[in-house]
Amino acid sequence: MTVVVYIFLPARDIHIVKELEDVETLERQPVSFLCEVDQVDVDGRWYRDDCRIRPGDNVKIRHQGKTHALLLKSIRPEHAGEIRFTAERVSSYATLTVKELPVQIIRPLRVKIAMYRHRGLLECQVSRPNAQVRWYKNGKELVSSKKHQLISQDVYRQLTIEDVRSSDEDTYTCDAGDDKTSCQLLVEEQAISIVRGMKSMEVMEPKPALFQVETSLKSGRPPKWTLNGVVLDHSAGVNIDRQGNLHSLCFTSTDSSMSGPVVFVAGKSRSTAQLTVKERPLEVVHHLDDVEAKESSSVNLSCEFAPSPRVVRWFKGRTPLKVSNKYTMKREGKRAELLIHGLTGMDAGLYRCMAGGSQSTAQVKVEVKTLKLVKHLEPVDTEEDGIATFSCELNYVVANAEWLLNNVRLRCIAINRIQHMGTMHSLMMQKLRPQESRITFKAGLLTETTILKVKERPAVFLRSLEDVVGEEQGEVCLQCEISKDSVTPVWRKDGTVLTPDDKHEFVQCGKSRALIVHSLSKEDAGQYTCDLGTSQSKAKVTVHDLHITIVQRIKTASVLEGENCAFECHLSHGLDDEPVWTINGQVVVSNSRVQLVNNRHIYKMTIRDVVLSDAGDVVFTIKDLSCRTMLFVKEKPVHIFRDLLRVKAVPGEDAELSCEITKPEVTIRWLKNGHPIRQSHKYEMSMEKNLARLVIKNASIRDSGEYCCEADGVASRAKVEIRELLHTFARELRDTRGEEKGKVTLECETRRPAKHVTWLKGMVELRSGKKYVIKQKGVVLSLTITCLETTDMDIYVCDVGTMQSRAYVTVQGESICKDYV
Repeated sequence: MTVVVYIFLPARDIHIVKELEDVETLERQPVSFLCEVDQVDVDGRWYRDDCRIRPGDNVKIRHQGKTHALLLKSIRPEHAGEIRFTAERVSSYATLTVKELPVQIIRPLRVKIAMYRHRGLLECQVSRPNAQVRWYKNGKELVSSKKHQLISQDVYRQLTIEDVRSSDEDTYTCDAGDDKTSCQLLVEEQAISIVRGMKSMEVMEPKPALFQVETSLKSGRPPKWTLNGVVLDHSAGVNIDRQGNLHSLCFTSTDSSMSGPVVFVAGKSRSTAQLTVKERPLEVVHHLDDVEAKESSSVNLSCEFAPSPRVVRWFKGRTPLKVSNKYTMKREGKRAELLIHGLTGMDAGLYRCMAGGSQSTAQVKVEVKTLKLVKHLEPVDTEEDGIATFSCELNYVVANAEWLLNNVRLRCIAINRIQHMGTMHSLMMQKLRPQESRITFKAGLLTETTILKVKERPAVFLRSLEDVVGEEQGEVCLQCEISKDSVTPVWRKDGTVLTPDDKHEFVQCGKSRALIVHSLSKEDAGQYTCDLGTSQSKAKVTVHDLHITIVQRIKTASVLEGENCAFECHLSHGLDDEPVWTINGQVVVSNSRVQLVNNRHIYKMTIRDVVLSDAGDVVFTIKDLSCRTMLFVKEKPVHIFRDLLRVKAVPGEDAELSCEITKPEVTIRWLKNGHPIRQSHKYEMSMEKNLARLVIKNASIRDSGEYCCEADGVASRAKVEIRELLHTFARELRDTRGEEKGKVTLECETRRPAKHVTWLKGMVELRSGKKYVIKQKGVVLSLTITCLETTDMDIYVCDVGTMQSRAYVTVQGESICKDYV
């Protein structure tokens, strides 16, 4: 009897520790998905949109302990979708989004030449088969039709143009959105030859001119006619006709400006002929008439030609005339006119009008008026600062007239008013000065002169001298005001004439006159006189004894230790006696730190580099005068005049901070992140004169932070940053292929020697031994894998701390299932 026993094992309770993460990447980039469960030896499966993913050339599936990895070496847009990892009864999901690379034009369009009435083909190549393109002709989009066929085949894009015509010759563009390409389509006709060319013609304007050309074939494209390089179109004066192979051009009305080469172009063939149009001879139909006019009026000369002239020239005698304010020239059809404005005697003479080989002449006579004075100028006598008025009258109105003073032209300004009303002319002059002058009036060739006499007024006192009182060694000022600026008075003392010297100073400003007497003494007292010649003014000067006082007392001073200070005392007059300065009762004498200066009545004491002991009473004494004040000295505060600077270092180096303060005898305190630090094997602190130093020995990353130096209430702060140097690769790892039981070497190169190097297989760190040989020679890093097995196929990583380099190792001989992609 057989007994069957069923043993039911409880299902393991598996949980996802690290879920899959969504990935968004560009086409052709590598992608990896990682999922971690809470137990080892768990079989897992990978799916994309419920389709199981199996290993292949592009797909690698790895399982190390609790970690499961899916590696896709090169992604394409069709790989996008939902990625699922399933382990027994639990699953983790993520979304893979793949962005397509921008479409590029791999092979652009090229200039294409198509035969007339045949098929034209434009072709370019894009970077991927599913790229959508649009075709444009000169910026206008084309759609599929019998005329235009738009073809997409794999990566090729074609535009076919059926039954090509001349209108199809243009610029075509293929636009793929991210990139575009353009080219020119040229239409070429069958070779056309000239059977009978044009013949040159010579005609007299306005007779017609006819040109004919016979070609070998009937041109599909209309031919081109040009005259003097200008393309001709059918119009009222130009007839262009084509009957079979015969082409005609007819100018129905010609003129001499049309002379030049006529060119016919059909395809690559051309015919050229010369058109010569002779001018019709000009004749004078109506001649110029002689005229006579009065001065200042205008005359009009006119004549008529047949036919209408193109160029008309006017002459006076042999001098050519130009359009100006004087001459106005008009031409209406066959008629030519000359208008002469503002006639003068100089405009009389013979005038000619010339056009082509014909001319007409006429004589112009000008009746000139004789300018006369109806009312003459009269002489004027007036006084200084008075007004003088002159006037005269002419027999007719003249615009240009001028007034002169001693042959110098006068202008209308504030003191000279010049007026002109009809035939009357006047001049009014103000603020006159004593003189005898000639006043002249000019109008054309007429000149009239008269005399202006201005009498001088005597000078008088507007303000007389006044008695003054002065003090010995001082000064007094005698001042008066007179009516005339130009008068210089004579000054006397007790009848004696005074002259300018160190004691007597004469001042003259406008109408004011003054006498200043310096350094007064008893002898300067007396009677002073100011004499204008026509009148006098007198005043008495009195001199009192000298009285000395303190004008400005010394002021209290408050300074910082080490600064300079100064005390000043001003007396009303200077003394020969020496002053006495005391500080706290001690007499002060001049030395290297204290300087005493006497400048007439100003007494000054300057103290340099003040110390605390200088504070106290300051007293100034001279004769029986005394002045007292106080000097306050404040202790100089501590300042940091060179702050801490930010420091960057790498682990293992010493980091040094330093700052300078104004006082060496102060207590220094160092802090890190607000906490005090003390002298130890880690921190070395020193104070040399004004320099405070902190050295951080064998710095590590934990020593990074903000450091502060405090001294008597002032502080300086700076940051210390300890971090590893950023390593970068000068040469990356490369994917390598090896054979079973053989060996491969992965090698990379950094820009500077790396201190810490780690090699990984997938996520497992490797150690140097029989299987793996790890070497470092300067900046060159290498990993040699010996005795290769199929299990050695994986992604290998070289980690230098701040950067990683990756490469994939393939071992030949492995049986790999077909990639799902």
